[in-house]
Amino acid sequence: MQNFEQFILDLKTLVSFNGVKQSPIKDMPFGEQVQKTLECFESIAKRMGFKTINHDNYVLEFSYGEGEEVGIIGHLDIVPAGNGWNTPPFTLTEKDGTYYGRGVSDDKGPTLLALYALKEVVDSGIKFNRKIRFFAGTNEESGWEDIDYYLKNVGEFPEYGFSPDADFPVIYAEKGIYPTEFKIAPFKNFGFINGGTALNQVCDLATVKPNFTPDELELKKFGLSFDGENIVSHGVAAHGSTPEKGKNAIKPILEYMLFKGEDVKSALDCLFNDRENINALKSEQGSVTLSPNKAGEIDNKQAFLCDVRVPYPFTVQDIKEKYKNFGFEYKIIEERHSPMCVPKDGWFVKTLLNAYNQTTGENAKPISMGGSTYARAFKMGCAFGAGFPNVNNGVHEANEKLSKKEMLLAFEIYKKAITDLVK
Repeated sequence: MQNFEQFILDLKTLVSFNGVKQSPIKDMPFGEQVQKTLECFESIAKRMGFKTINHDNYVLEFSYGEGEEVGIIGHLDIVPAGNGWNTPPFTLTEKDGTYYGRGVSDDKGPTLLALYALKEVVDSGIKFNRKIRFFAGTNEESGWEDIDYYLKNVGEFPEYGFSPDADFPVIYAEKGIYPTEFKIAPFKNFGFINGGTALNQVCDLATVKPNFTPDELELKKFGLSFDGENIVSHGVAAHGSTPEKGKNAIKPILEYMLFKGEDVKSALDCLFNDRENINALKSEQGSVTLSPNKAGEIDNKQAFLCDVRVPYPFTVQDIKEKYKNFGFEYKIIEERHSPMCVPKDGWFVKTLLNAYNQTTGENAKPISMGGSTYARAFKMGCAFGAGFPNVNNGVHEANEKLSKKEMLLAFEIYKKAITDLVK
């Protein structure tokens, strides 16, 4: 990278904005902080000489070259910071060659890396035989309203494209996502359980108010505490696509409530202990996962909002058949993200994979994942970095990070991929 110092300055500014979706303000569909992030990214692109188009503060777009189109799309919004940070989440902090901050790896940092890579390819003077269309979205983490707006009011995305919002070497398949709401009757001796900050983030803090004074030794057996008003449970956040990497704070509360005689066995067994063998629905993409990441009161009932991910070739109907045996109320919130799969032996996957292998010296193969990315905006879309195999960058967790070494290597991979795509 020709100017790593400037890249870090730009990333520092982007990270400083708490770009979690907020209530809309005039001309700011996702709130002021998301708006400031978008404006900052647009100013960087303009400084580089790109002619940007801001689609009503939903999606930023610019392009370079002529011919068949290929897309690149990243997102500038983030999930809530959550608890457990060792550094200020909105201050880019460097320690021993690693940079910490919310969004540094998901997805402000990788989106900025792709922009810098495109700029260097443009400056190299090579002839572009394809047009690169670059998009920066603002609502990936909480609804995809920006993508809906673009499709309704602007036009179509290119057929082929990648999103720098996952892992290398290249992801050819993503699970379907069917967020589901479950509701059970109120409790006899407790208020409603409350917890979780984002549907796609494992709950790391949950509370419930008892109508009695709990025995602290009993609470301790379940890893719980009492603050004088609420029973408190601490967990460990993780991305909703990999709930096994976290520790859900809701589960110990349900276990304690069952111990105290509450009728929560079915909820505990179905939502946390996989009584109906949902995880047995498995393909080369992995198993179905169900993660109860938010809890609260809805319609005077205890509600659990679950992140549910389904691998290809299974469908939402396979999940519904399992839900029928739960014995309590459910509602699938949306069915927009079906399982997707791009041919592993197609030219696009091969081009991206070759860029990774030639840059790293590896002989890696395409992979699938449980997450969902903006790659779905393209008919033939792949998630492509910037995470490296067997490296945990704390995506959707506290202390999110990306090392300088990883940044520079990812940059070279993106530069190689863009060069090969346009040639």
